[in-house]
Amino acid sequence: MTTRAADLRQPAATALPNAHAHADSRHRRPLWDALAAGFTSIEVDVWAVRGKVLVGHTIPRPWRTLQRLYLDPITTLVHEKGCVYEDFDQPIVLMLDVKSDAQRSRPVIEEALAPYEGVVSHWRDAEFVPGPVTVVVSGNLSSIPYDAPRRWTGADGRVRATGGDIPAEVMPLRSDCWPELFSWRGRGPMPTGEGDLLENFVADAHSRGQRVRFWDTPDRRGRARDTVWSTLLDAGVDLIDTDDLRGLRAFLLGRARQSAAE
Repeated sequence: MTTRAADLRQPAATALPNAHAHADSRHRRPLWDALAAGFTSIEVDVWAVRGKVLVGHTIPRPWRTLQRLYLDPITTLVHEKGCVYEDFDQPIVLMLDVKSDAQRSRPVIEEALAPYEGVVSHWRDAEFVPGPVTVVVSGNLSSIPYDAPRRWTGADGRVRATGGDIPAEVMPLRSDCWPELFSWRGRGPMPTGEGDLLENFVADAHSRGQRVRFWDTPDRRGRARDTVWSTLLDAGVDLIDTDDLRGLRAFLLGRARQSAAE
């Protein structure tokens, strides 16, 4: 029984640079299910409560801390293997979807991450010091820039906020809600105007050194979803958002095989 449990706690042999695991509350083992599928970006719902960072879509029980459920297991993995994925030399992203008050949450999150130097990336005088994991804050902390002589989090901005001047060192990622920006759901050709809008969003973010993600894209298995995913990747969108970890893994590996055969 112990051996079987240990075997389950292993990342996939092949990492997926474009895969973002959404809605951790929908999975039995959120961290390990995502790592076993090769995902390099993992979203976690968190609350800052009484000096602790707690994990849960609604206010969770006190023992469900970010440290216990995510940071400590990742630290153990890194100490054992020297990395998260052997074939991926970039930090994986741990996105904290902050549900609690923004002003009070930031210092609690920063304090919780500080003991994980060497595992969690940080910024010192605006210079990025990479670790195996980079933490990006979203939710109630999205689009709120934060800078300090030393900090442990980057911000997740909004894709549609194209006029901002926040650098990638402070805001490495920009995300947005697909249905609020696009009517196309993968059936028939994408309207030309929406295709141009998508390309403009991606070009603006990439010109600033920021990555791009959309949430609430079609996620029901079928041709329409695959068409949307292909369109996003072809447009240069960096992270594909899904709750269907196995489905996205199969899609991305299949796309890679097809590309290699051409």
